[in-house]
Amino acid sequence: MRPLFFRSLPLIASLLLGPLHTMAQGGDMPPPPTPERLKEIKAQKSAFITTQLELTPEEAQRFWPIYNEYDDKNDVLRKEMRDLFSPSKASEAMTEAEAAALLEKSLQHRQKEIDLEKSYMERFKKSIGAVKTLQLRKAEHDFNREVLRKFRDRMEDRHGADDGRPPRRP
Repeated sequence: MRPLFFRSLPLIASLLLGPLHTMAQGGDMPPPPTPERLKEIKAQKSAFITTQLELTPEEAQRFWPIYNEYDDKNDVLRKEMRDLFSPSKASEAMTEAEAAALLEKSLQHRQKEIDLEKSYMERFKKSIGAVKTLQLRKAEHDFNREVLRKFRDRMEDRHGADDGRPPRRP
């Protein structure tokens, strides 16, 4: 299984909230997050990671500019991947040759992601050490899982649970 390393909230928001919003019927889905909400989530993510890694002020000062640069570059790669597999490009009417070309582009794109991750992992190790770089993987994963859990809970509250239970109240 490929480790979930530095998956940021814009990816989750765009992959989960965007398509769900467009598939919603009758306006019962929440709108995609606003730029302000994404900024708030990124701030929460920064606080969560800082706490989980127990970054000293000096480590945080070295680490966050590198991390933010990495995250920005990773956002560009994720957007390229979303565009590559947009519904208009990845349709059932695709020929075998077109599908094979798309698969090859996908592999090339994944290699770019790995190369980016590899280069920044070295920079993270220099700024916060190898142990905290490994802990960063877990912190990212835990934060993303928590965001997904909150989203799922909101959707259950909005529509009631799948097992017929009434919506939960906070």
